[in-house]
Amino acid sequence: MAKKRISSVDLNWLILKELSDPRSRAKRPSLAVIPDEKQGWRVIVARESQKFLNAVDERRLADVQRRLRLVYDLRP
Repeated sequence: MAKKRISSVDLNWLILKELSDPRSRAKRPSLAVIPDEKQGWRVIVARESQKFLNAVDERRLADVQRRLRLVYDLRP
């Protein structure tokens, strides 16, 4: 199955949507999706947002990246 082409902005929005938890009072993290030679793309979390991420949040982000990499490829 071919991967769908997507812009980094749209991919960023999808990741934030997947990470959002309506029960959580935590701030939404500032993320950037950038091209990566090995994996096609990756997510970078802003330094200020890293302070508020705990181990569970980091695992959720890694899981979301893993699942979305199977479906989406970043547009050049």
